[in-house]
Amino acid sequence: MFRFAVLCLCASATWALPSSPAHSKVLPSKVPGARIINGNQAAEGQFPWQVALFLSSSESTWFCGGSIISEEWILTSGNCINGADSATIVSGSTDAYGGDVSDSSRLILHEDYDNDLLANNIGLIRLRTPLNLGGNTIAVSLSSEELGENVGITVSGWGLTSDDGTTISDSLNYVELVTISNTECKNYYGSILPEMVCADSPSSQVRSTCTGDSGGPVVINAGSNPVHVAIASFVSTEGCESGAPSGYTRTAVYRDWIQNHTGL
Repeated sequence: MFRFAVLCLCASATWALPSSPAHSKVLPSKVPGARIINGNQAAEGQFPWQVALFLSSSESTWFCGGSIISEEWILTSGNCINGADSATIVSGSTDAYGGDVSDSSRLILHEDYDNDLLANNIGLIRLRTPLNLGGNTIAVSLSSEELGENVGITVSGWGLTSDDGTTISDSLNYVELVTISNTECKNYYGSILPEMVCADSPSSQVRSTCTGDSGGPVVINAGSNPVHVAIASFVSTEGCESGAPSGYTRTAVYRDWIQNHTGL
């Protein structure tokens, strides 16, 4: 069990989502210019594989991130699609409300997903209509090599930019982090599963993902040859600004699982 409870990074909200890309905002916007915990605002087209996910069940609605891995498949975390009946996907823009809108035809949660331990925290979304890839909408390559420690990674998302925030960011933000060993991460959480990887700020300044970033892409070589290496999963309940490492699901561990479901 985790020594410190982990906080899943989905953002809850109440909204109604029209089918038009020009719909009104489905979540209240944050103050313009706000950023992921001490990160930076992304330029248009900088992360063309990033999508915004608006998920719903009969009882509630919530927000997550995801990655385009082909014209008809989105990779995200299991805690994002757990309990969801459907998803609306917004792609091709740094504005979570202003891109191209797609609907899901199928949600696939890992069959061994454990909501308490966040074991096998991975999921897939199949789109009802394939995306037109190109420009600001591009699929990211998936890593087949397990992510090691002391590796620089880039994480992007529309999540909260402070622990006292209440709404997702208007604009896509990103943060540069460095992976640490699972042994070191256990000092914070007591137990870290092999399919997990943790990351911390490369400096004394706290940098982290936060609520609303769950399911989002973690890549290496973001500016030249991007490769998807992990999925945003959790932070400590002590807070996104606590200085505790953030946690992720390793992509390479699930390459066979992804291929079995998607053919990719």
